[in-house]
Parts: sequence; C-alpha cells; structure tokens
Amino acid sequence: MFRPIFYLVKKEFRQIFRDHIMLRIILFVPIVQLFIFGYAVNMDLEEVRLSVLDHDKTALSRNLIESYFASGLFIPAPFASNPGDLDKLIFQGDADMTLWIPRNYSADITAGRPVQLSIAINGSNASLAGRAGGYAGAVIRQETEKILEDIKLKNPILAGRFRRVEPVTRFYYNPELKSRVYMVPAIVVLIVTIISGLLTGMAVVREKEIGTLEQLMVSPITPAQLIAGKTIPFAIISFVDIAVAAVIAVLWFKIPLEGSILLLAGCMLIYLLVTLGGGLLASTVSKTQQQALFTVWFFLVFGILMSGFFFPIQNMPQWAQLLTYLNPLRYVMEIVRGIFLKGSTAQDLLPQIIPLLILGVFTFTAAVLRFNKRLT
Repeated sequence: MFRPIFYLVKKEFRQIFRDHIMLRIILFVPIVQLFIFGYAVNMDLEEVRLSVLDHDKTALSRNLIESYFASGLFIPAPFASNPGDLDKLIFQGDADMTLWIPRNYSADITAGRPVQLSIAINGSNASLAGRAGGYAGAVIRQETEKILEDIKLKNPILAGRFRRVEPVTRFYYNPELKSRVYMVPAIVVLIVTIISGLLTGMAVVREKEIGTLEQLMVSPITPAQLIAGKTIPFAIISFVDIAVAAVIAVLWFKIPLEGSILLLAGCMLIYLLVTLGGGLLASTVSKTQQQALFTVWFFLVFGILMSGFFFPIQNMPQWAQLLTYLNPLRYVMEIVRGIFLKGSTAQDLLPQIIPLLILGVFTFTAAVLRFNKRLT
C-alpha cells in the first residue's frame, strides 16, 4: 500500500532537485524574505516627525518642545515660520505632526487662564495617527503636571485656580480615523499589480508549456507584435479593474477622491510599464507557470511589505529605507493615496512620478530586449 506512495514521493523529490530554478526559489527566497522582513516589518510607533511653530518663545514653551524631543518618540521636522507652513509640511509629507504654541502661552498659564495648544496630525494611517495623538496629549499632560508642581511651591493660592493645558487635535485627510480610508486606495494598486504582472508572466509561460510559442515564433508575427499582443490585453483589463475598483472605493467604501481621475489614470499607465515589464522578465527566466508564479510572487511580497502598504517606511532601518527607493510600489502607493486623500496635483507628485517613470522604462526595456533575445 505504501510502496507506490514511496516511489511517487521519491520521483517528486528527484524532479524538484533537477529543476535548478525551482530549487533556488524554494531554498533561497524564504531565507532572503526572513532576513529582510525581520528587520523592515515594524508596527511600532517610531520617529514621528514633529514640526513646531512657537509664537510664545518663552522658557515654558521651550520646555514643552524639549519634552517632545526628549521622549525618544518624536524627531524634529522642518520648523515653520507661520501657520500656513504647518499645513504645507503635512501635505508634502515632510511632517507627520505639527504643534502650534500660541502667544501668551506662558503668561496665560501663570495667570490661571485657559490655554489651548493646536496639534495637527496626518491621519491617513488611522492606527498610527491615533497612537501619535495619544502620545502627544500625554506629553502635554506630563508637562502640565510639572508646571503645576512648580506653581504649588511658589504660589499655592495661584495653584488653586490653575487651568490645565488642553490640546486641540485635528486629523488631516482622515478625520474619522477609519483604517479603510488608508488601505482601500492601496488595495487598488495591488489589484493592478497582480492582474498585469502575475497574469502576464504566466500567460507567456503557458504558451511555452503547450508549445504554441514556437508556432508563433515561426509565423510572420514580429517580436514587437508578439509582445504587444501579449501585454495589451492585460493593460486593458487592468484599466477596467482600476475603474471598477475606484468606483467601488468611492461609492461603497466612501473613500474621498479629492484629485484628478485623469492624473490617476496617467500615473497607473506609467506603473503598467513596471508590472507588464516585470511579468515579461519573469517569463524569460521561467520554464513553467509554477516557476513564473514563484518568481513574481517573491518580488510582489517584497514590494508590498517594503512600500509603506502596512508599515511606515520611516520605521524601517536606514538600509531598508534606502532599498525602498528601488521599489516602484513605494512611489505608486504615495501617488494613489495622494490623489485620493489629499487631492495632489501632477506638480505635487513629481518626486514620485519621475522615479516611477525611470523604473518603468528601465524594466519594460530590459524585458523587451531579453524577450527578443529568447525569441531569436
């Protein structure tokens, strides 16, 4: 009974060890993913970039600012010279949180008058924004306790009418702190990536497996025509999926689409150069659909987890942050979230569009050249 099973298992292991490409994928890929993601995947709240506008410029206001940066959680972002700069820093992504200390902050505290501090937080990532707001309030409460203890020693009567400092917190781009507002636009990117990248690679390899690729090679069709015929259908399908996903995101999930639909379509067209080129590259190094699936999946998982999809890039080690600059998903995630949530324009997104275009042209060109070489 068990003898046939034994021989079948033995045969499968022989086939696996003879397939050098699959063997490298099985052994090498998990080790690489473990080392990279073990360091890069970090859900801790770290290095919240704080920009401060201090209109009071007194010892008490400086003590408050120092308390934030001494906590180890907040790091300095560019300082603002006026309230408009605070909004601009959050919009451009140069600050995660801003603190506005009003004039007469110290005088109002000393006189027992109510004091309000203005805090603004980028609420796109609801979980991190909520925790950052909680920490920000805790720092203010701790600093208030220190001031109260000092006043009790110097003037007990004044301590009796001491007013707590109250933070007024605003969350930009996701005021209700709903996680789907942050996640749904990114899922649109994943849908496009899977459809255009994974299916393109597997479709070409399928032609190899069933032998029709050789028939196409001896036909009057040129390599350029063959590549176009293989990529255009998935590009069209991807755009249909983008349209459907965007409609569902806006109408069903109530995700705001603040920016231009045409800009979104244009940026996704640039991104298709990456995904279609990646699918073609995977097909040139794979002999079976299984190999193509593993090859694309390895880079897809790597790209997703290193893109800021789940975890903020600034939480990653420095070497991992540098590595993300080679990840096209990093740029397209920022583009799609910027268009959906912030209403970003093409000029606002140039720092993301230009690297994405360079990566797209490079990937697609390399894929076409290698594919042509395999055909000739």
